[in-house]
Amino acid sequence: MELELVCRSITNQTEPDVVGVVGPSSSTNARYLGPFAARIGLPLVSYAATNADLDDTFTYQTFYRTIPSDTLLAHAVVQLFKYFSWTTCTIIIGKDDYGYGGLKILSELYYSNLSLQERLIFDPRFDQFHAHLKPTLERSRSRIVLVWANQSSTTRIIQHALKAELLGGNYVWVTTNKIDFNVFIQNDWFKLKGILTVVPTIGNSSIFGVNETLQKEAFDTWRKLSNDDTQVPKHLSAVSPFAMYTFDAVWAMIQALNKSTLDKKSPSMQKSSTCFDSLLQNHTEYLMYLNQTLFFGVSGIIHFSKDNLHERTHGTMYTLYNVQDIEQKSDKVRRVPNYKQIMTWYEISHNWMNYSDQDNINIIWPNNQSEKVPTDYPQLRGLEKVN
Repeated sequence: MELELVCRSITNQTEPDVVGVVGPSSSTNARYLGPFAARIGLPLVSYAATNADLDDTFTYQTFYRTIPSDTLLAHAVVQLFKYFSWTTCTIIIGKDDYGYGGLKILSELYYSNLSLQERLIFDPRFDQFHAHLKPTLERSRSRIVLVWANQSSTTRIIQHALKAELLGGNYVWVTTNKIDFNVFIQNDWFKLKGILTVVPTIGNSSIFGVNETLQKEAFDTWRKLSNDDTQVPKHLSAVSPFAMYTFDAVWAMIQALNKSTLDKKSPSMQKSSTCFDSLLQNHTEYLMYLNQTLFFGVSGIIHFSKDNLHERTHGTMYTLYNVQDIEQKSDKVRRVPNYKQIMTWYEISHNWMNYSDQDNINIIWPNNQSEKVPTDYPQLRGLEKVN
């Protein structure tokens, strides 16, 4: 769909020239759009495409990203498992490039660290798994379930697990995207407690931090342009990291365009009736400036170069969240699910560190256990296996 949209814009004689794309919005779209963009010299700077295969600079010559690659996410997840003394899991992936990419990294790079006992593929188009969920988990030799899928698929997978009575029991669920609590009925909220989630995070706890001056200017501009400034979040924690990655993607492209203009070699689109015959003129100089990108952005340091495969490096962090419940006071007191920050993983040190108390990680495990870390294998009680 994004390829079709770009093609229409490029060939439209009445529209301004397309000189870059902030996107694509997913790894799957990047796989289709990337080779075409390379053919016509059009840069793509993505805020969301994380598949490690996109690091192939031969196929995706004009692809860049401000969001960390899944290679780092896999490293963080494997080290999290090591932290809890887990060596096995059942993996559930979404049927897209993001899901298959995660499975590929874990299978090829970390097979000696993490044994994938069972594998399930979830197809969001048909809202179903390629095999039955409950029997697959029950025959697995691991009680840790890793869900590597986008947010919408992750939410649906957890809904299926809830229906199959696989939550709040002996399984520990670890996801790579947060779930949407709003789709669950209130009576099911307490069953979500204990879910763990690993996602990229932005903040000054990084060794490199973020550009607070640029961040403040961006927020001030947002408030000025907004018809209702109450809709503009007051705190960084309320803003999606994807918004920060998007801002830095736009800023990287603006800087490259500005340098090209000062060099009197501004890029322009040589339009054709067919988009595949179009060509971005002066793209060589333009891409050279993008390759040299290095600035302190609102999401951290953004550094593109051939050596680091066109993606941002330095200061990447991942945060481990735990679904717990908190009291919400409105007309009456009720308990609602909430993501609590537990630990942070740093690219520089490659270690997980507790978010607050170094001696107590404060995780609520399934069945409301808060002390002993569950094992990753079924336990024996007498002669009976406890599932």
